Amino acid sequence: MAKLRSLHQAKGRKEQNLILLEGTHLLQECERLRLEPQLICSTDIWAQRHQYLMKLTPRQIVSPEVLCAMASTENPDGVVSLLAMPSDLTSLPQLDLAAKPLLLALDRVQDPGNLGTLLRTSLAAGVDQVWLGGGADPWQPKVLRASAGAVLQLQLRRWPSLVAGITTAKQSGLQVLAAVQRGGRPYWEVDWQLPSVLLLGNEGAGLEAELIDEAQLVTVPHGQEVESLNVAVAAGLMLMERNRQTHRAIHGRGESLIAEMGP
Repeated sequence: MAKLRSLHQAKGRKEQNLILLEGTHLLQECERLRLEPQLICSTDIWAQRHQYLMKLTPRQIVSPEVLCAMASTENPDGVVSLLAMPSDLTSLPQLDLAAKPLLLALDRVQDPGNLGTLLRTSLAAGVDQVWLGGGADPWQPKVLRASAGAVLQLQLRRWPSLVAGITTAKQSGLQVLAAVQRGGRPYWEVDWQLPSVLLLGNEGAGLEAELIDEAQLVTVPHGQEVESLNVAVAAGLMLMERNRQTHRAIHGRGESLIAEMGP
């Protein structure tokens, strides 16, 4: 029990090279992605309802009280499982600029809910890599839940300093875009079809000055009644802009061809 509960903390996850998955959805994601948990612990009622998932790996039936003690949530839905740490987060495949990659770089994003939502949005937007400069641990249970399992599919890299990463990105030919509250270009004026990396900062402190100095500034224009948008909300608008521009480019060409052909 103590060994499993230690996975609630980064130290325990690092020592055991394991992460804790809580809930049915994350286990279903493992099955879909063909990831093999090392252990499934569930209540008897949950096991009876999810026999197809209980075939995945060694399993153990526990009482609801024991399951609650294992989980980090107050009301677990009947199952927790253990999965080997997916990545050491120190290296990733080299980017293919011809494929016009899109990267998201996060500077000290602290809130696990925000980080999980950012990762889920990144997967939906087709982000190729997510770079982390400090902040919340992507393998903690709350991030895993908030990401709805997206973190298990993304290419993640942790940088000791994002400044080094951004310097590498610029040298590789990526445009570097830094999201700021005000003073930048409206995000829809940016050409998101170019190989790009989007920088987003800490919820309170924003981006480090060194990162801002290396980037083009972009913003999501909004009313004066609020000081700033939530970082995950702003990211969603900007990352999805590439999809909108791609869709417009494809369909715009089609409409032009039809017009040229005439009736």
